[in-house]
Amino acid sequence: MLVMFVTTFGIVQSCVHDSRWKRATGTHMGNRETGRGALEGKVLGLRMDSERSDWSEEKQVDGTLHVFSTRSSPTNLGSADSGSLSEPKPTQTEVPVLIVGAGPVGLSLSILLSNYGIRSLVVEKRAKLSMHPQAHFINNRTMEIFRKMEGLADEIEKAQPPLDHWRRFVYCNTLAGPVIGTVDHLQPQDVSREKSPTYIAHFSQHRLLPLLLSRAEKLSQNLKNENGTVLEREDASLSLRGIHFSQELVALKDESGYITAGLSSSDRDSVFPKCIKCRYVVGTDGASSSVRRLMGVRMEGEEAMQKLISVHFISKELGTYLLKDQPGMLYFVFNARVIAVIVAHDLEVGEFIAQIPFYPPQQRFEDFNLKVCRDLIRDVAGMPNLEVDVRTIKQWVMHAQVADTFSGFDARVFLAGDSAHRFPPAGGFGMNTGIQDVHNLAWKLAAVIYGWVSNELLLTYNTERRQIAKANKDLSVANFHAAMAIPTALGLNPSAASMAQKLVNAGASWLPVRLQGAILDGVFAVGRSQVSEVFLNRYNPIAASRISRVQRILQQGSSLQLQFPAEDLGFRYVCGALVSDKLDTTEEELAKPTGRRREYIPSSKPGSRLPHMNMRYLDAEFKFYNEERLSTLDLVSCASLEFLFIVGPTRSGFKWGDAALKAFKQRGVPLKVSVIWSKGFARRYSSDKLSEEERDVVRRWRQLETACVVHVEEDVDSWWKLCGMPSTGALIVRPDEHIASRILQEADEYDDDVEE
Repeated sequence: MLVMFVTTFGIVQSCVHDSRWKRATGTHMGNRETGRGALEGKVLGLRMDSERSDWSEEKQVDGTLHVFSTRSSPTNLGSADSGSLSEPKPTQTEVPVLIVGAGPVGLSLSILLSNYGIRSLVVEKRAKLSMHPQAHFINNRTMEIFRKMEGLADEIEKAQPPLDHWRRFVYCNTLAGPVIGTVDHLQPQDVSREKSPTYIAHFSQHRLLPLLLSRAEKLSQNLKNENGTVLEREDASLSLRGIHFSQELVALKDESGYITAGLSSSDRDSVFPKCIKCRYVVGTDGASSSVRRLMGVRMEGEEAMQKLISVHFISKELGTYLLKDQPGMLYFVFNARVIAVIVAHDLEVGEFIAQIPFYPPQQRFEDFNLKVCRDLIRDVAGMPNLEVDVRTIKQWVMHAQVADTFSGFDARVFLAGDSAHRFPPAGGFGMNTGIQDVHNLAWKLAAVIYGWVSNELLLTYNTERRQIAKANKDLSVANFHAAMAIPTALGLNPSAASMAQKLVNAGASWLPVRLQGAILDGVFAVGRSQVSEVFLNRYNPIAASRISRVQRILQQGSSLQLQFPAEDLGFRYVCGALVSDKLDTTEEELAKPTGRRREYIPSSKPGSRLPHMNMRYLDAEFKFYNEERLSTLDLVSCASLEFLFIVGPTRSGFKWGDAALKAFKQRGVPLKVSVIWSKGFARRYSSDKLSEEERDVVRRWRQLETACVVHVEEDVDSWWKLCGMPSTGALIVRPDEHIASRILQEADEYDDDVEE
């Protein structure tokens, strides 16, 4: 196994192969484990020997390293197919980070990099943002990330539909009834802000994208350097930033530590450069990623689990009806004419998506024209005269796959979002996982570009995020299979449709496709008769028994779930840019996903998200700065790249903090120390009722005289109890709010000679 440290500031960059740590010695921290040098070594990280590095995953196809083209089979970039990249043309321009794809993941990465002062360029092959609703569920962790994008989370919370409009799933014969069962997926703790400063949200991607785009464009044009100074457009290369549409990536070439990207514009009048020289490329270009193809990366897992037609439609009449009688987020409709899932994006507006199973080649996409889709929606609604405005019709394929690697070209090209993983929509993990991908990647790119560490830090992106993507893929699949319990209980075999199509393909493939389609439709009609209004009623004992079974499944929470708090807030990196401690991973953390809801338990284990607790800032006189309560997550800056070191109000905490400030300063890495005082400290200080140790600790911090220390008071007892560790220890927190390391020992136990 492998351990690699960035020795300039001692952060571990990959897996620790056992629990026996070796304290940093030698040229870094001195040649003995006592004195100030040893304490600083303990703060910065622990080091182990490693035999070799096998992190680099170069791709070779047909003997050609790194070089692939979306327009043909893998070729050398010096060939005629991509000769424009063989010799840089005058139009070639440089940019630190090229982001391919202007979806929610790519735009989020642009915003995060701009916050760190890193210039990026976003290119998108489409001419404009898609207005077809797709993802709509935003989980807690993503909302926490959005919270630090100029108040995006607050804007989403205000603009989204009211909670009571979307907290339920409804199972029914038609939208007009009868209703088979309902599930309320929100519990009181989900909206308490006890474990997160944000809520989950129901906010459609086509409404989210303009908000992200406006922020990305604004920040890219007002980019600031490390000192907070706005960068001026001094030359052509600096002016190349922001978001540019109608630009498709067609080739990549690795050139001595840089990547040259070849672009093709669908706009014939475009004067945009055809070649971009960049240090890094990030592919956020969706499920059919060009970047992934150029890297030669394979997808692993189940392909084409289901094919569907997605119909975006507006019906104010339907929205008003459902708001009055049965508000919900998802409606699962089973009747003799159609089986479909309706996503209510906004009941007040009457905006919906209908997801209808699709079986090509017997069923053709072009057969789903406006009239056919309107009739299907009326069948779903049970309202033959319903006013329906069909906006767009698309087809899509459901996969459960994860890329075999998230990085290539010696960790200079990366995949994130749907380009790296494709999940069933069950649980809404697709967009959320993608945004959390780039939250992990952004600070690492910035740290390397600023020269803090070597490029090897970026290898940990693949280690950390691929682990989470695989877990979320498995959870989505388990949740998808749980969703099949309802049609099964109603007498519909979920696999029967695919089986019927296979039989038609095998036994009737010689027939014209339209005749095959007619046979298939006849088979489907027989199956749907199990949920016809004639059969599915309370007077039929068989149907009554099936409906009772459905209701038991819903009551037991054994159907499709919306909320997964343990995986939402509690996902943890077990190896990567962190230092593991001796506490073993629990069996629960290693358990295979079941698709069932598990509650989030705060943890301070390395790799975990920093637990949330409300705090109040203290000023220089240890008085409350104001009445505002802030989250511990706010201690991690969103406007500058820095690490956070959290200590308790103890002598040991001061020693750890003092040592950390010196060690990080020595290596040129920004660090902020936060001292978390117990509840009531400010009152005790003002009334001169501090304990002896508190007085001593206050005196020491005052003598230190540094702007890199902030003092806060916990709003409830007790922060250290919540973390499951003593207040004499310390936490090192990364810029992405995940814990890099924790120190469980008291400083005096580690080094008796720490005081000067």
